[in-house]
Amino acid sequence: MNKPLLSRFDRLAGAAAALHGLFAVIALAASAHIATSAEAADLLMRGGQIELFHALAIFAALCVGTRLPAIFFAIGATAFALPLYLHGLAGFTALGFLAPIGGVSLIAGWVLLLCNLLLPQLRTA
Repeated sequence: MNKPLLSRFDRLAGAAAALHGLFAVIALAASAHIATSAEAADLLMRGGQIELFHALAIFAALCVGTRLPAIFFAIGATAFALPLYLHGLAGFTALGFLAPIGGVSLIAGWVLLLCNLLLPQLRTA
């Protein structure tokens, strides 16, 4: 029996990255076409940019064979972008506390990726 090319984790993480990319493109389009104010457009654009950059970061982490940064990027991009989208689209601000948590998670993902690349003997996953 042939071993699958990608592990279950890699497929799920890749799918998460693809979803982040999809939502980012939708948010960026919404910022240009359905935002009701300049502030709403800015919120959607910032969320879309963060999410799109980190969709690519998830793929980069998987390509270099490290999983933990990919997890931090997926969680962080969601926690950072979701409150921006909700605020920009519906004026809903109750989840604003998630943005700093998402930001810290994204920073942690980058630190972990850096450590995995520079200190391969200390690989985190």
